[in-house]
Amino acid sequence: MDSELAVKQLSGEYRVKDEGIRPLFEKAVGALKNFDSFEIKHIDRSKNKEADKLVNKAINLAGLC
Repeated sequence: MDSELAVKQLSGEYRVKDEGIRPLFEKAVGALKNFDSFEIKHIDRSKNKEADKLVNKAINLAGLC
């Protein structure tokens, strides 16, 4: 994932301070419980251009920006 903050929050290194993010964090943690194992790694956006392009397209289609 390209969000270092989200990676650190999901790994327990940082706590979630923003109450607006908390529901999304809890949903992600709940989804991760469905997996026997998983790995969350930070990938810099410059090395993940295709994923960054797709998420920006989704954000635009959803009218979130």
